[in-house]
Amino acid sequence: MKKQYLFVFILVLPLILIAAKTMTVQEFELEVWRLTNVQRAHYDIPLLAYDHGLADLSRLHSQNMLKHNFFAHKDHLGDEVGGRKMKYYPNLLVTTIGENLGKFRNSAGTFSPMEVITGWMMSPPHRDNILNPEYTHLGVGLILNGETMYTTQNFATPITKMTSGLPKKLSKDKTYRLSFEYMSGQPSQKLTATLRFPNKNIIYKISEEQAMVGGQPLPICWSSATDFYVDVPFWAGKGDYKLCFGFDGGYFPEGITLSAK
Repeated sequence: MKKQYLFVFILVLPLILIAAKTMTVQEFELEVWRLTNVQRAHYDIPLLAYDHGLADLSRLHSQNMLKHNFFAHKDHLGDEVGGRKMKYYPNLLVTTIGENLGKFRNSAGTFSPMEVITGWMMSPPHRDNILNPEYTHLGVGLILNGETMYTTQNFATPITKMTSGLPKKLSKDKTYRLSFEYMSGQPSQKLTATLRFPNKNIIYKISEEQAMVGGQPLPICWSSATDFYVDVPFWAGKGDYKLCFGFDGGYFPEGITLSAK
């Protein structure tokens, strides 16, 4: 998974026209998203879809920066955006993830979404994230405390998101059906699923001429244009399996970890 960690940027704002109290926090966040897409449209770059899970991830980081008094991509637990996604949003599988941060101060406690975007667009690394054509999804999370506002943007290029829950215990003697939402811009017919085994030396025979070591391909069953499911067996014994996705027979290393007892 490709990760992009950019320089932090602090903008001290003058008193501006739109006060935070005239908008809810959610309205402010969504306006930052809309204005981000205005910038992308100006440069003929595909627009970003809004993802509420990425927004929750962004908001968590903004809250932690305020609570633990730091301003950095690495949080108080030592995680950067990729690590936080794997920890708090593991059902979203991505190929690329990135982050913009802003710490804004105003003695009157009034802030504007336009000033946020303008500040980031004036900073080359933040501008690069906003205009990165690889990204397809965005979440925005802010926290306001008096005269200080922390704002986080989390960008991502997801492949898929698991929409089904998992039983507390997975048995090696059963097969489980897992449901997913397809989120990539790649043609869906290119999507492939691979189950990695706990024992990397186990050989799965695909055909008389082909075999895979340490894993097996799994069929993908489409229930709609954007929804599919995969039946996952655990015949290779106890331990941690990993369900991975990719294209044209390959797969990315990030996956859904499934522990069979």
